Amino acid sequence: MPRFVTGAAVLTAALVAAAPLAAGPASAATPAAASAGVAATSVPSELALVGHGYGHGRGMGQYGAYGYALTGWNVNQILNQYYGGTAASAVSTAQTIDVRLDELDNASTITAQGATAYVGGAQVATGPVTVTRVNGSQLSVNGAPAQSGDVTLVPSGAGPIVLAIPGGTRAYKGNIVVKAAPIGGYAQVWNTVGIEDYVAGVVPAESPASWGTNGPAALQAQAVAARSYALSYVRAAGGPICDTTYCQVYDGDQDAAGNPTNSAYTTYSDAAVQATAGVVRTCTAAACGTPGQVAFTEFSSSTGGWTAGGAFSAAVDDGDGVAQAGNPNHDWSQTVPASSIEAAWPSIGTFESITVTARNGLGDLGGRVKSLVVSGTAGSVTVSGDSFAANLGLRSDWFAPTNVGRPSGGLDGYWLLGSDGGVYPFGGAVNYGSTKGAALNAPVLAMAPTADQAGYWLVAADGGIFQFGDARFYGSTGNVHLNRPVIGMTATADSAGYWLFAGDGGVFQFGDAGFYGSTGNVHLNQPIVGMAPTPDGKGYWLVASDGGIFDFGDAGFYGSTGNVHLNQPVVGMVPTADGKGYTLVARDGGIFQFGDAKYYGSLPGIGVSDTVVAVAPTADGGGYLILGAGGTVYPFGDAPSYGNGNSAPGWPGRALDIFGHKG
Repeated sequence: MPRFVTGAAVLTAALVAAAPLAAGPASAATPAAASAGVAATSVPSELALVGHGYGHGRGMGQYGAYGYALTGWNVNQILNQYYGGTAASAVSTAQTIDVRLDELDNASTITAQGATAYVGGAQVATGPVTVTRVNGSQLSVNGAPAQSGDVTLVPSGAGPIVLAIPGGTRAYKGNIVVKAAPIGGYAQVWNTVGIEDYVAGVVPAESPASWGTNGPAALQAQAVAARSYALSYVRAAGGPICDTTYCQVYDGDQDAAGNPTNSAYTTYSDAAVQATAGVVRTCTAAACGTPGQVAFTEFSSSTGGWTAGGAFSAAVDDGDGVAQAGNPNHDWSQTVPASSIEAAWPSIGTFESITVTARNGLGDLGGRVKSLVVSGTAGSVTVSGDSFAANLGLRSDWFAPTNVGRPSGGLDGYWLLGSDGGVYPFGGAVNYGSTKGAALNAPVLAMAPTADQAGYWLVAADGGIFQFGDARFYGSTGNVHLNRPVIGMTATADSAGYWLFAGDGGVFQFGDAGFYGSTGNVHLNQPIVGMAPTPDGKGYWLVASDGGIFDFGDAGFYGSTGNVHLNQPVVGMVPTADGKGYTLVARDGGIFQFGDAKYYGSLPGIGVSDTVVAVAPTADGGGYLILGAGGTVYPFGDAPSYGNGNSAPGWPGRALDIFGHKG
């Protein structure tokens, strides 16, 4: 369990505000500054990443607990949020716990002040005591002949025992037991201490005791979690708990002279321990463990905004991002030298790229990384997100590369269109303006970028066109009576025209866009939901929500799901670069490929449940970006990740469309 940790905070994406423009001819808007995070187009000398959280993310987040406490939550509300399937229970405060003092493993000499030494129940020394290891299972006390058996040091007065440790001294309440026989290959020293004194030594070592000045409930939650964790640990291990981050940090008697941390504030942590004396969390759900047993209440510094799940269901952690808490780990950035990656996985040769292949789907960036492929000149390896983070010293397994190397799909960012008509750029994409805040006759519902990516159009349900950057106005249906509302648009290859299409399959062409047919006068089993032009612009496909395909001009038919039972309706399509195939995406993120289209993954395939609203291809056709209704972007194949809508300032909560920005 990591000690409380800090680091540098960063922003992973920026929304650049721009004034909306009215429909009709307009001059190019002045480009706003691009947000950070441009993908590399060649093999990087270092890997740049952004991420969230610090630690494994299972159970309580210490910063989140503090954030919730600052907003007025009490200890039970905090613990209920993190430890679903548990309830508050009471245990005896008179019990003791054995703590292995890891710093003294294999120490040849143990020196103590304020102790009386016993061997086999007989007193052998008092006052300053020196215990020396003579051989395998024999100990010498104050130079006396070697004796067999453990040496137990008991406080000789009211004060704690003070032990010499590497770099100084530390005080401990309870007894110190110097084990004679090695255990597991180590000569060990244990502290047998009352459970409440033990928790008092953990709380200020794991969470800053100064938090008690503003958020005492956070320290109370830490006390309950630490008490439960320790009792569950020793039950499962059948032996002592360690005193380091491998278990949870225990710094002995925090109130003694010379205590190592937070001495000025231990009255706050002591108060939290006393306020929760004997309180633990016990299991009520099978995932947690046997009902009634003390729960294994893991915790970490920062969840990043979502707990990782496991024994306790994954949960949103809004407390993690409370500004007043000052959490430096909610958002972070880090660079890793390519040499470190090559040293961790030497079989890959020279590092080239990483490709995230699965995430848990919870929160920004698509959630925590479940698996990824590390590629190099000599081969590739598949590793878990946990392993990747641990080997490279990342703060957590919730991360995304911002320069993934060659397989970036040719994209250095993307735009998201929000339900408020706002355009939200990520990576190298630029905000050229939007209709956010403008009074419109009909809501904006789709966008299309220009070929040079220096502008884009937005289209409203009445066919009104709003152009930004170098996008030009070629006409609209804003003043035309429509049988069905417009639902989307697509631009010609030279950006000198565009098509609008309606839900009945009516096609409206402007500029140099050619008309090749429509389903406007055809009886459809299901409405049209998408349109895609062929590479030369001399044809296009329309796709209906049942996956029925209608091909016009030089568009070829390669198959459909029109006669297939779908779990969820189709919401969009992506043609292949050569126009000899296409991919359909359903509302649940299911993928259907036809012709020469390749399968790179789906939301059901990675166990993610979300409502999909749009899909966008990578520039090289080696992957695709799937957009969830809440703004989560799911990359597949060689598609990069630059962030999600819900991480952008001013995000309206609902996404409409996505387009990649070519690097």
